[in-house]
Amino acid sequence: MSHTRSTQWWQALDRRTLGKGALAFATLAAMSGCKGEEEVAGESLDLQRRHGWNLGAEDKRLFFRHTGSVDASGSPDWKRYTDPSRLMDAWRPRSRGWEPYMAPTLMQALESGSLRQQIRPIFSPAMERAFKRGEVLRKDLLSQVTKGPETFFIADLPGPEAVAFGAGLAGWADLIPAFDNWPHPAGVVPSHETLAAMIYYASYVQEQKKQVPEPPPGLLLLDSRRLSPYTDDGAQFDNRYLALVPLQDALRERGIRNVLYVVPDRNQKQERDDLNDEFVAYKDHQIQVSVFPLSDMEQVQERVAEQQPDGTTRTVVHNNYYYGGGFGSHLGFLMLYSFLAPSPFAYYRYPYGGGRRVTFNDTRPTRRPPSYTPRPRPTQFSGTRVGGGRGVGRSKPTGFGRTTVRSSGGRITGLGSRTAGSRSGSFGRGGFSTGA
Repeated sequence: MSHTRSTQWWQALDRRTLGKGALAFATLAAMSGCKGEEEVAGESLDLQRRHGWNLGAEDKRLFFRHTGSVDASGSPDWKRYTDPSRLMDAWRPRSRGWEPYMAPTLMQALESGSLRQQIRPIFSPAMERAFKRGEVLRKDLLSQVTKGPETFFIADLPGPEAVAFGAGLAGWADLIPAFDNWPHPAGVVPSHETLAAMIYYASYVQEQKKQVPEPPPGLLLLDSRRLSPYTDDGAQFDNRYLALVPLQDALRERGIRNVLYVVPDRNQKQERDDLNDEFVAYKDHQIQVSVFPLSDMEQVQERVAEQQPDGTTRTVVHNNYYYGGGFGSHLGFLMLYSFLAPSPFAYYRYPYGGGRRVTFNDTRPTRRPPSYTPRPRPTQFSGTRVGGGRGVGRSKPTGFGRTTVRSSGGRITGLGSRTAGSRSGSFGRGGFSTGA
């Protein structure tokens, strides 16, 4: 991709301005029982950019669990990554070719000093599991493949876990964060947790990406909570958003023949609704799409004899992760996902195989990839793509990612409408809608 084309994309980054230009705010002269008060309806992100990330809830604070005082590198100097420019530098793909698919929106929210004061790093047990699964996948399996750049990886996991999984693969894949909203104290999508996870792993990712090969495999990081259920009851802020993924022509230009879609577990049988059109188009253009449930990397406790400094040995328990829950099945990953084109043998370091070469004769897969083929289905996002062959986003259905706030004298006084009823499916009362 040329520098000019990349620059044009960055200028058009806000996909809410695509196609029809900037979406105008609509002012409803509702005068609903509070003299001089107006109802202002618009796209949630636009309202936040105009009135502040926590508009209508300035007295509320973000709630964090699993906070810590150091980051993934063990450094207490994580606050330097509350600078949005520094955080974006840490997470920006090393390859310019992948930059058009990075959404810096979430990181840009840190331009607000009040958000920087509240944000802090988090590290949860779920993040630890996701990181270790990604790390084992990288060290044991993907390090053995010969055609990694022919596969595009999409991790569609809860935001902090997507970040942690990406960090586990950092150094092998070029990470492409695509978190396209801002946090809000009443946000239906808890994106502040995703931002906190990005700060936790920022220094680690920045160091690891120096090892990314050329050309690098791409790994798109999505927050599966972006389509969270929402009811407009005035108690929530609708900061939902749609995923941006490369279209089929962009992948084919890079020589990509396969997409590996990483999901939390086998309970997810198909792609999320906002990805259906793109995945069907992949299939129609001979790009194979396969599903990889991350829970197939099962935790196994192993007892290992370790030599102590005094010369004695002590048995310790390690929590390791194997595909399918065992070493033989672990090796089978390379056979089952054969499009990754593994070498005829693999070399596994201790404790994964005792530091010996193994061949596919050693494989005993206990898992099979889920049976999956993208099929068109009606969703609220069907046929909403905008942009050309490369694809630059979607128009959103009415009532999605939009919010009504009350204002008086130019100051936001609250969320939601005082008028009876709900705007679910539309912005206004009495049939008013901003449209897209």
